Amino acid sequence: MFKLAANLCRSTGYWFLIFLFALSLEVIALYFQYQLGYGPCVLCVEIRAIVGAIMLIAMLAMLFANNRTMANIFNILLAATGAFFYDKADYLLRIERNLVESACGFSADFPNWMPLDKWLPSVFEPWEACGYTPNLWFNITMAEALVYCSIFIFALGSLALLLNLVAGRREHTLNLFNH
Repeated sequence: MFKLAANLCRSTGYWFLIFLFALSLEVIALYFQYQLGYGPCVLCVEIRAIVGAIMLIAMLAMLFANNRTMANIFNILLAATGAFFYDKADYLLRIERNLVESACGFSADFPNWMPLDKWLPSVFEPWEACGYTPNLWFNITMAEALVYCSIFIFALGSLALLLNLVAGRREHTLNLFNH
């Protein structure tokens, strides 16, 4: 059973589902921004960049899914990105709940070599100060949902890495999109 799970974690379908999950987070964020009028804060656009990195990791991993070593590397990257995602989402949640004071400005802290807010301002330009995220469903705020999503991404990457290390000794993998 563990070998089957390890093979699934090295399949293109696994990485495609991760890509779809990250893409849905981006679409939801843009829906709240452009349809419901909730502008993003600095932390929100930084989280969008992290989610974009998860999409990039998943796309690259789909190309190398059948290689066990590469699968390990991509799962390490996924878990590390999930941890970074958690750090930003948790900080956003603590600001929202007034557990920490923040002087969140209107300038994103992207590196000079990758100014996403200049390259794609419709997605990465902050509109509002940090401190409030809208309610989604069942009185869960967007910040809380982002914390849950980040824990899910971290756990998924860590579990897939563990399964691949412990039970994935065989090089044969499942390729869900090819015969």
